[in-house]
Amino acid sequence: MERGRGLRREYPELARELGRFLRRHPYEDLDALVAYLRAADAEGLRELVDGLRREPDADPCSGRQEYSRRVREVIDHGERALRNGQAGAVRDGLRSAVERVTGALATIDDSSGIMGDDLAELMRLYARACGDAPPPPQVLAAWLMGMWLDGPGLPRVAVRVFAPALGPDGLDACAELVEERCSGARRGSPTPDRGVRELREQLAELAGDLDAYVAVLTEDLRSMARFLAVATVLRDHGRAADAEEWARRGLTAGPGDPVAAGKLRDLLVGLLLERGAAGEAVAVRRAAFERLPDPDHYGKLRETAERAGVWAALRPGALDHLRAKGQVSYVVTVLTAEDSHEEAWETALAADPGEVPGEQWLTLIARREHERPADVVGPYRRLIDDCLADTGQIRYNQVAELLIRLRAVQQGLGDEAGFAVYLGELRERHKRRPALIARLADL
Repeated sequence: MERGRGLRREYPELARELGRFLRRHPYEDLDALVAYLRAADAEGLRELVDGLRREPDADPCSGRQEYSRRVREVIDHGERALRNGQAGAVRDGLRSAVERVTGALATIDDSSGIMGDDLAELMRLYARACGDAPPPPQVLAAWLMGMWLDGPGLPRVAVRVFAPALGPDGLDACAELVEERCSGARRGSPTPDRGVRELREQLAELAGDLDAYVAVLTEDLRSMARFLAVATVLRDHGRAADAEEWARRGLTAGPGDPVAAGKLRDLLVGLLLERGAAGEAVAVRRAAFERLPDPDHYGKLRETAERAGVWAALRPGALDHLRAKGQVSYVVTVLTAEDSHEEAWETALAADPGEVPGEQWLTLIARREHERPADVVGPYRRLIDDCLADTGQIRYNQVAELLIRLRAVQQGLGDEAGFAVYLGELRERHKRRPALIARLADL
């Protein structure tokens, strides 16, 4: 009985499966089986980790799949052990696995990133084991900081996942180690600045002191993304006014990553709308659209102006600006999105060759050819001429596809003779292109 209770405590999942099995297949003497199960996870993991050794001079492109399979076996075995309450037995083995895979990545071509993903998952599994069976916090802190600051750059698993195992003492130890590295940098010793900065940010966030966290974030404001990080943190902690100020500072700091700038602008507009400053929010959107008149900025201006109730007044001027400063294809995209299909069609027809991409023309044609097929004959021929501005089999295949679609339209119009005349003229104009003539022979 006692053995059964011990088994349930140590291997709850496996014990349930075994109980179901024994109800169907009674077996009296379980001593050997219980002893085996208690040792199986730790011993099995050690054997699997031993299989992760890799010679330093091995071919980087050799054995990648086999090695990845062995890493997955370690992960699967470790997960089973943790589910069965064996964190203490396998924790150190998982750490060894992390170290071996980290070292092996220096000798493996992992351009696909699969091995890096496996290593990150293995690191998270080790963090779980540490959370269930914490090692001495100072020991874990020293190991983790060493992986971050002195390792090859992988795995970059957030300190947060180790926080339950580190506890306050371990987090303090991490902060002391990072500060020692910063002090060494100030004295001129080499240090991976990016790794130190990331660690200081993570540790400041975990400490729960918002002002200290913001102070760390604002030490380096060389990119738009840094302003975005500061403003986001302040907004998420209920300091909307401060977040708004930092968002404005970021947007006026100068050119930067357009993706980060877009997110920062979205954040600012959201804050302005929340405090009832709809007019200011529209002004932010309008300024961005005037600098870069494209469908994205037009759409965001429209969305914000509709919330402010002023879009009807702004739309004519916005369209005029898009027509004057934006690409013709942008105008067509916007008009199509607003269901102004007739205006979009007329705009495309009036455009110079090449101003409206072929894919956009095909979308316009598809909307029109069933109701007004006569209108699409000219655009189809225009697309064919655009394709024939280049040579090559890909272009000739595109021409053949367009001709098939054009023939169907002209047949529907009862103008098969007109299509035959056009096809003959096409062959005559391009008779010096034997590959094209051969492709058209099937039509």
